Amino acid sequence: MGRITRSWELVKQSFSVLRDDRELLLLPIASGISCLLVSAFLLLGGGLMALPYVKSSLAADSHWRPGAPLIFPGIFLFYAANYFVIVFFNVALVNVAASRLLGGHATIRDSMRLAWERKGKILEWALLAATVGTILRLIEQRLDWLGRLVVKLIGVAWTLASYFVAPVLAFENLGPIDALKHSARLFRDNWGENVVGGFSFGLTFFLLSLPGFALFALAAASGRTGGLLLGAVVLVLYLLLLSVVSATVQGIFVAALYRYATTRQVAPGFKLENFSMAWQPK
Repeated sequence: MGRITRSWELVKQSFSVLRDDRELLLLPIASGISCLLVSAFLLLGGGLMALPYVKSSLAADSHWRPGAPLIFPGIFLFYAANYFVIVFFNVALVNVAASRLLGGHATIRDSMRLAWERKGKILEWALLAATVGTILRLIEQRLDWLGRLVVKLIGVAWTLASYFVAPVLAFENLGPIDALKHSARLFRDNWGENVVGGFSFGLTFFLLSLPGFALFALAAASGRTGGLLLGAVVLVLYLLLLSVVSATVQGIFVAALYRYATTRQVAPGFKLENFSMAWQPK
């Protein structure tokens, strides 16, 4: 089974769960809105904090680089805040998805309550992830092409090692270091260390986004301003809907895969071969 075919199968299997529980979409929607609000607040606050420095630099007739003295603390704060929001809602999503996969009846409110109970651990993880992200950004900027290579290699290893952090935080309530170690151990014990992805949700949803761009191109080809604006609105709404569905489907899949990794049990609606071959040796 090819990578695209397997990806499509996993999307269909996860979407079948979503089709029966469409309220799961509420969590990625809330996550996206919260990230936008947090980002806007931080950017506005950062701009106001940098304003005195900009004025003093201009008054002294010196060259000013945007955010020069605060760039990396600002990046750290931006990462930490957004990581907290994203992981908070991911913890809630995998919890309610896991319940539904087992035939339970956990509600969105129940899952939000659990995530709130884990807020301390989630914050600790967000600070750790933000530290790693800031360091990688620093390496990338200071070492040019070598930095980009190092960041890419470390980024892949970090992504694989932290793949199960959200369900580990949800179900085992570990601290950030222990959660990362446990996530990496689950991955290593089930699929090994030197692996490549046997699926790609990103590629699948990119292909699903093409009809939206095709509609926009048709609207633009009409040469009418109204048609162009309508096509742009339809494209944006379509991509927003697709991103919400993608985030929800991936959360469902992570919950199902975590169950397989910890118990070797395949959730109803999924196939064993798609879990066992989710990652393959290089």
